[in-house]
Amino acid sequence: MGDLIGAREAASRLRISVSSLYAYVSRGALRRIPGPDGRSSLYDADEVEALATRSRPRTKRRAPASIDLLVATRVSTVADGVVRYRGIGLTDLVEGRHSFEAVAELLWEATPTERDAGWAPASAFRGVAEAHGDAISIVPHLMDAVVRTRPDARPESSARPLSVDWSAAGRAAIGAMLTVGTAATAAGPPGSPGSPGRTTVAARYGVATALWRRWSPLVPTPSRVRALNTALVLLAEHELALSTIAVRVAASARARPELCVAAGLATLGGDLHGRASVTLHERLRAPGLAPRDDPPRADDGMRAGFGHVIHRTDPRTSMLLDAVWPLATAADRRRIAALAREEVAAANVDLALAALAFVARMPPGATLAIFAVARTAGWIAHAREEYGERPLRFRGHATPASGR
Repeated sequence: MGDLIGAREAASRLRISVSSLYAYVSRGALRRIPGPDGRSSLYDADEVEALATRSRPRTKRRAPASIDLLVATRVSTVADGVVRYRGIGLTDLVEGRHSFEAVAELLWEATPTERDAGWAPASAFRGVAEAHGDAISIVPHLMDAVVRTRPDARPESSARPLSVDWSAAGRAAIGAMLTVGTAATAAGPPGSPGSPGRTTVAARYGVATALWRRWSPLVPTPSRVRALNTALVLLAEHELALSTIAVRVAASARARPELCVAAGLATLGGDLHGRASVTLHERLRAPGLAPRDDPPRADDGMRAGFGHVIHRTDPRTSMLLDAVWPLATAADRRRIAALAREEVAAANVDLALAALAFVARMPPGATLAIFAVARTAGWIAHAREEYGERPLRFRGHATPASGR
C-alpha cells in the first residue's frame, strides 16, 4: 500500500472533479479508506496512480461508440508496453521458464495448501477423446466439458455467500478442457526417442504436454512443449479484455466458477476475439497465401493479427515467435514472414499463436483451445477478485438511441 491521500489530492492526480472521484468509488474503480475520524475519506496513492495510468489515452483511437470500463484490479497491469502479472513482468516469467501451472497459481494467489493439492499429471489426459478439430464446434465442446465440472453440492441458502476453492475450480476447468481435442498424438510409449518420458519436461510442463498431445500429431519434444508453455504463459492474462469483463459480470452475479468460465468462453468464441488466430492459422494452412477477405476492424481499421488497441507493439508477439522459430522449417518461416508483411501495423500475439499451431501441424480450432486453456487462469483470478466486491455492481443506464 502507498501513502494515504485525501479526496482533493486524489482527484487532482486523476485530473477529475471530487464528485467524479466519488463516482469512481461507487462503481468499484477505486477503494475508499475511512479516515481516523470515521467521516473523511482517504485513498491509496498507488491505486490512484494505477487508475490514472489506465485512464490515460490508449495508443489507438477508439470508435465513437466505445465504452471504457474502469475496474480496479490487482490481477494484472498493462502500462508503458509492459505486461505484469501480480506485479511480476511477463518477460521475467517467460525467460525464467516458469510453467503455466506456476503462473496460474500466481494469478490465483494460491496458498501453500492449495499448491500442495497439485495438478493431474499429463498422463491423466492421454485417453482418446472425440475429434473436435474444427473452428466452429470447439468452443461449444469446451463449454460442455467445463460445465460438467460443477459439483453436486448446493449451498444451503442462496442468500449466503458461496465458499469457493478457486484454485481447485481453476484446475478442474483447465483439466476438463484438456480432454477436448483431436487426440492425434505421435508421442509413442514413454522412453521412446523424442518422448517426454525420457525427460522431466512432462512433469514440469504437464498442461503444455497434455495440450500438445491432444492437438498435435508431432512428437512432444522438450523444445516443442516449452514453446507451447510459453504461449500459455503469454496468453494467461491481459487486463480487462472483453472475455474477462464477461467473466467479472457473471461473477458479480455470483455465478459458480464453471459458469464464469463459460461466460468467458462464449465471448472468446467471437470472430473479433479468440477467432482472430483461427483466421490466420487457416490462411497459413492453405496452399499459397490467397488475398485475405476478412474485413478490417471497426475500431482501428486493422485486420486480424495486426495492431492492438493497447500496445503500439505487442510485446508478447516477439517472445512467442522466438520460441516458435527454432521449430519451424525454412518453408514455414517464409510463409509466416510473408503473412506478417501483409500489413503496415506490427503483428500481434494472434499471428504468433497461429504460427505456433501451423508449425505444430495442428488442425483448425487448436488456437482457440490453446487460448481458452491459457486465459482460464486469468478468468479464475478475476472471478475470485470480483467475489470480493459488492455483488451486482455492473448495471448500465440506457439512453435513447439516435436514428431509426
